[in-house]
Amino acid sequence: MHRALLTRFTRPSTALRLSRREPFRKVTQPFSSFPSTLDHSQSPSAFISDKRYGKEHTSDEIMSFIDRYQRDEVKDYQMSAWLMAVCLKGMTPEETAALTKCMVMSGDIADLSDVPGTSVDKHSTGGVGDKISLILAPLVASFGLVVPMMSGRGLGHTGGTLDKLDSIPGFSCDLDMNNFKKILRTVGVAMISPAGDMAPVDKRIYALRDVTSTVRAIPLQTSSIMCKKLAENPESLVLDVKFGSGAFNHEVEESIELAKSMVEAGEGDNKQTTAFITSMDEPIGWAVGNWNEIHESIQVLSNENNPLSADLVDLVVVQCGQMLLQGGVASDLAEGIAMAKENLKNGKALAKFHEMVEAQGGSLEAVKDPKSYPAAKHKIEVTSTRSGYVSAIDALAVGLVGVDLGAGRQFVEDDVDFSAGIELLKKTGDKVSEGDVLAILSTNRDGVGQVGAQKVEGAYKVDEAVPTPRQLITNIVRKGGLVEAFDSSLLK
Repeated sequence: MHRALLTRFTRPSTALRLSRREPFRKVTQPFSSFPSTLDHSQSPSAFISDKRYGKEHTSDEIMSFIDRYQRDEVKDYQMSAWLMAVCLKGMTPEETAALTKCMVMSGDIADLSDVPGTSVDKHSTGGVGDKISLILAPLVASFGLVVPMMSGRGLGHTGGTLDKLDSIPGFSCDLDMNNFKKILRTVGVAMISPAGDMAPVDKRIYALRDVTSTVRAIPLQTSSIMCKKLAENPESLVLDVKFGSGAFNHEVEESIELAKSMVEAGEGDNKQTTAFITSMDEPIGWAVGNWNEIHESIQVLSNENNPLSADLVDLVVVQCGQMLLQGGVASDLAEGIAMAKENLKNGKALAKFHEMVEAQGGSLEAVKDPKSYPAAKHKIEVTSTRSGYVSAIDALAVGLVGVDLGAGRQFVEDDVDFSAGIELLKKTGDKVSEGDVLAILSTNRDGVGQVGAQKVEGAYKVDEAVPTPRQLITNIVRKGGLVEAFDSSLLK
């Protein structure tokens, strides 16, 4: 039955799917219609020169420059020069917030004013095995809050939430705004791909950054990430900013700086914003790959208490607790965490997940019996060549093997294999003996399994001594650049 469903619901290309949808209703004018009082007297070269010499731009200067770029009066080579100047000289929080706001206003902004309830959303900077949103969104909605979540597809070693949802037979992520809001009114949660023309200037600027070595600059990272999330227009936002081998930023200090900048941008748009700094040094949970991660998410929602999912559960309940606090449901983070754990135990979160799946056309049969999903053609066991304790698992290496198996993309136009992936049977801290199975690879591709197995075995570090437990959540970042150490006792 599931195989027939998978064939029936084969999805067309992203471009074709998007062409069928209705756009968002505009709630702001495009820059080309901004009042004539906007001052365009400063030349692009003078604007670039100011940043080259470290001068702070005013909000109006940034708005004018972006306005003219959107109307092709500022050329790509001039924008590229300014981007490099930003990389070298930086931007103040005020400049970054202004740039983010300009990018938001360059396109469509979701209007959720006719959806009753308090809306809260979450964004992660991505990682390997990061299926947090799949559990978190219905869990938060099970308390009566509205979760209008728009997500992306995977590229490279990081998986995409939409690809995981697409693996559910029949599930549609490509809803127009009317249907999106209809489900939010009736179910309280919907997870879709961004509709309409959201932040179009960011797409142009990111294409330049990608080829001019200007990607890794915190102000530019902030504006690019936050403009799309703010265009979705939730009332408050919780951020999961990751660090480690499987994250974009490897060092915790760099992730803290990015989080401070992102929180400032969110607060600058009058949305309560909080960020958690979390480790991405090893894959989250036991599952890597699209249906694998749906399966693990269903396990957690079903309260199966798999110890291999302990880190996943901790991340979910903490972020849920904060969203409940910001949504006015919990009085503090501790209460929010306790409430989150309770709704995972009592089945309310799972019931809400089933409601969402059904509302978006997904097969309840598949999600109620995940083990019956069509299996990949090849299964390869990864065995340990050493005895001792697992002291580390290189998340990046595991994620790249997932791409080789077909679970991820090397290029945007690549298809993904929903049944491909990696099942981790051992996590950091576990005792292993030589010959024990560390992981199982699944793929429909011929000739990639053995090489992948060698790479995954190499991603495991096994030492004689019991490792010191890693700190999964290191910090909380709040408004005003306030950075606090996370109290791990909240999870006990």
